[in-house]
Amino acid sequence: MTGVDKPLFHKNKSGEGRTKMGIIKEEISIMVGDYKHVIQKVQFEDGLSWDGSTHAYRTGYWTYDAKGKRIVWGQYTQFLTELEYRALLQKARDKGWQIF
Repeated sequence: MTGVDKPLFHKNKSGEGRTKMGIIKEEISIMVGDYKHVIQKVQFEDGLSWDGSTHAYRTGYWTYDAKGKRIVWGQYTQFLTELEYRALLQKARDKGWQIF
């Protein structure tokens, strides 16, 4: 599963509707058991960035649903060891992402 080239929406805190934040342009990942941990590089929608950045980064994971039938976006906080997180960040460095 990947989010590349798909729009990224955030739920509005009011519970009413969603805001399109941008498009997921790139994604790096590592597999840990049944979890695909990712960092996604998101290109902001025009005029949406609050500090002038053109891109934002989102971390998260994909995993199987409780029945093991569908792959879903994880709803809980990621949990990685130091070595796993270093491996994930190294992939972002290798791509030349401007976050270091």
